[in-house]
Amino acid sequence: MFALKVYMSDAGAENPETEMVEEQREFRFWFHDPEDTDSHAANANEFFQEIIDPEEFPKDYIGFIKRVVVLVRKYLLIKRMELEINPMFSSGFGDESELSQNRTQQEQHVDTVTTKTATIEKSPSLKRSGSFKERRIPTKKGRILIWVAKKQRLLNVLEDAYPNTMAMGELCRLAGFSKSDMETASYMLNDLMEKGLVKEIENGRWMRLPKSMESNDSSAKTQHEVRVVKDLPQIKESDQPSIAVITLLYCEKLAVDAMMERKTTFVKYKTEGESQVYTIGMIGPHKVVTTKLARIGNLESAMISAGNTITRLLGTFNKIEHVLLVGVGGGVPNFENASQHPRLGDVIVSMSTDRDGPVYIHCGKLEKDKSFMTQTYAPRDSLIQDLILAMQQKSETDSYFGRPWERYREQAMKVLQSEQTRFDKPPASCDKLFRTVNGERVEVVHPGGEDDTDGMRPMTIIYGPVGSGRPIVKSEEERIEFAMVTGVAGYDADYHVVLDSIEGNRKDSFVLIRGISDYVDGTKKKFEWQAYGALSAAAYMKALILSFPVEEPLSQV
Repeated sequence: MFALKVYMSDAGAENPETEMVEEQREFRFWFHDPEDTDSHAANANEFFQEIIDPEEFPKDYIGFIKRVVVLVRKYLLIKRMELEINPMFSSGFGDESELSQNRTQQEQHVDTVTTKTATIEKSPSLKRSGSFKERRIPTKKGRILIWVAKKQRLLNVLEDAYPNTMAMGELCRLAGFSKSDMETASYMLNDLMEKGLVKEIENGRWMRLPKSMESNDSSAKTQHEVRVVKDLPQIKESDQPSIAVITLLYCEKLAVDAMMERKTTFVKYKTEGESQVYTIGMIGPHKVVTTKLARIGNLESAMISAGNTITRLLGTFNKIEHVLLVGVGGGVPNFENASQHPRLGDVIVSMSTDRDGPVYIHCGKLEKDKSFMTQTYAPRDSLIQDLILAMQQKSETDSYFGRPWERYREQAMKVLQSEQTRFDKPPASCDKLFRTVNGERVEVVHPGGEDDTDGMRPMTIIYGPVGSGRPIVKSEEERIEFAMVTGVAGYDADYHVVLDSIEGNRKDSFVLIRGISDYVDGTKKKFEWQAYGALSAAAYMKALILSFPVEEPLSQV
C-alpha cells in the first residue's frame, strides 16, 4: 500500500491557506503475475512516483482521477488498482505521512494486500463504492489542491543548491511558494529536519544534509561519516587522493559515493558565497575524492561558480592526477545501426573517434550559414583512454572478467535503498522515443525493437565524444546534424567550463562518463531515469578506477 495526504482549500475563502480539508489517499495494487514480487514492488513504486510528481500533479478531483486512470492503463503489469480516499476533515497542517514509504515496507504491503474491489465513478462529487468510505467530499467552485509535495519542491531546490546554503526567502521563491506560504514552508522544513534530510545551519539558512551510515565496527567498509565544518582538516601527503570525481546532480553524488568504502564527507559551508563538499574514500586500493557543483542561479553565474569549485578542488588536493566527470546525459538515437542505438540507463564513455581526436566538443555558436563554432577538449595523457579500450576488449573476450559494472550497480542499489531518492530501474514502457515529423512530435519505435524487460537488462556501453552547447541542444534538428558532423554519442549540460578549469590547472588525464536519462542532454524534467542513469554511470566509473595501475611505495635505501 502507498499513501499520501492532500490538503484542500476553497480558492474563494478568505484565507485559503489555513481553511483546509485533509484527505488521505491510499493505493493498493494487484498484478497479473502473482509470483513476480520484485516487479510488483518496482512497478507500484514507479506508479506512485508518477502520481506524486510535482510537475504533473492535478489541481482538482477530475484531473486526479483521470491521471490515475491513464497511469493504470500505462503500467501493463498492474491488473487492478484500488484507490481509497478518506476525508479527515481537519483544518491546518497536521503530521504528514512519508511521500513514499520505506522500500522494505513497500514489498511487504504489496505481497499482503487483500482482494477487495472498488470502483471509481468519474463524477465531480466523487461518490465512493465498495471499500470507499460512504462520504461525500464537499465540492466548492474554485476548489484547489494544496499538496504536501510542495515539501518535495523545497527538497529539490536544496539538492540543486547543495552544498550551498539557502536563505528562507530565496528557497521559497525558487520552490514556487508565495509570501503567504512562508509559515507553511517553515513547517515543512522543520519536518524535513526531524527526518534528518535538511539542516538549519545558522541565521535562517538551510542546507540539504547527506546521511551518515554508522557502524559498531570502526573499520566497516560501509561506514560513512558526514561532518559539517567551517574549515577542512589537514590531510597528510600520504593520504591525499589521486583521483577526483565531479558531479552536478544530488543523485549523481549519492550514486558515486555509494561506490566507495570507508568514506568521510566534509561539508565546508559559508553563509555567504560558495560552500564546498568533499567525500574522501576508497575504491579498491585507490583513494578518491568526490565533489558536487551547485546548480542554482542563471547560467553565467552557475558556470563561474563551477569553474571556481574545480579550481578549489584541485588546489586543496594537489596530488590529484586523474579527473572523472560522472553523471547523466542525453543519448543520440542511432536509426542506422540498432546495435549502437542507446537506451535509457545505458552509458556513454567519452572516447575520441581517432587516436588524437577530442573527447568533448562544445558548440558555442551556430553561424548564419548553419556551420558550428566549436571548442574541443582532449586529454594530453592517454592513460584513461588506453584503460577504457583494454577494458572493452577484456569484457568482450574474457568470460571470467565479464561485465563487472553490472555487479557494482546491483551492489550499490542495495546500499542506496534507505535514501529518499529511488534508484530502481523505471519500467521499460517509460523509455519512449519521439521524433518531429512534418512539424509534429510523434512516438517512434526504437531501432532494434522495444525493450519489454522490466528487470535490469544488461547496459550497453557506447564509446564516442560527448557534445554540448545551448545553440544545438535546444533544437532536435541541430542535435542530429551536429552528431552527424562531429560523431558525438551524446550530450550533457555544458561542462565545457569545468573542462576549461581542468585544463587550466594542468590536469592532463580526464574522462566523461554519462548515464543516459533522456534523448536530449540529461536535464529534462521527467526525472524518473536520472537516478538510475547516474547509478549506471557510477558503476562503470568504479570498474574503470579499479583498472588503474597501483603506485608502488618507494623502496627504502
